[in-house]
Amino acid sequence: MIANIKHVAFMSHNAPRLCRFYECLFGLTRARADTSPASEEEFAKRFGNPLLSTKRVAKPYDATVIAGDGNVGVAFLRRRPGYPAGIDHFGIEVDDLDRVFNRYKEKYPAVGVVKRPSNRPFASFSSHDPEGHLFDLSQPGLDNVRGVWAESDREQDRHMKHLTIRAINPGALARFYVDVFEFKEEEKALEDPNFYLTDGKVTLILTPWKIEDYHGAEHRGPGLDHVGFKVENMEMFRKDFDVLTSVDPEWMTPKAPNQASEHDVVLRLLSACRYGRHQLADPDANFIDGTHQ
Repeated sequence: MIANIKHVAFMSHNAPRLCRFYECLFGLTRARADTSPASEEEFAKRFGNPLLSTKRVAKPYDATVIAGDGNVGVAFLRRRPGYPAGIDHFGIEVDDLDRVFNRYKEKYPAVGVVKRPSNRPFASFSSHDPEGHLFDLSQPGLDNVRGVWAESDREQDRHMKHLTIRAINPGALARFYVDVFEFKEEEKALEDPNFYLTDGKVTLILTPWKIEDYHGAEHRGPGLDHVGFKVENMEMFRKDFDVLTSVDPEWMTPKAPNQASEHDVVLRLLSACRYGRHQLADPDANFIDGTHQ
């Protein structure tokens, strides 16, 4: 079985703005956007910084925008009524969907599968793990696997390195992803409560969730917690982040978690990820780890 984490989807009140942040800070390449020379000129005139002005600008705030890092496609989805903003789901590409479904029947009969409309990019089916965390499923060669969803050999210095799920039973969940998708367990210290599963390029981190961990802060439930990006140089990355934080707040207002009133709890939870070296939040307050290792 060949299985790879091939996309991550964010639900956003302003998807183009959120995509813009990831373009500027992490170099994602946009695959689809509603742009115009007027908006391009307006942005360059307004901000002027080369880091920002060389990128495209999407016009409607409620548009859906797609981008990628050469391996993982990132969907910035327009938030619809009833759906919370945040990291919504991720996608796994496998070489044999039938084998996945057979493994469901043999070991995980409670796991469900729903077929997606044929015009949806990447996703042929939607599914979930035993704790209800959502992911899409696809297979190479299908008509809807194209553009950033089909990339695998374009390399860039900054790229998605890990995705973290907070789980009630991370050990059992790790067994599911190993049994069904044959992700490989990375070595870890005996005292490390997390599980690290890799597809060879991206690591899925399963970390324990306990409500007691949020004492002194606003509680968050189990689920997709944060994404991690590998960067070529941490000092340069921090400088680029500082540039973005100086941009007009009407466009993007990325914040570091340590600016929040509950920063001690937030940073303690995020720093438990062994890959993270610089924690921050995007304009929608989604947590990000930056690492150069």
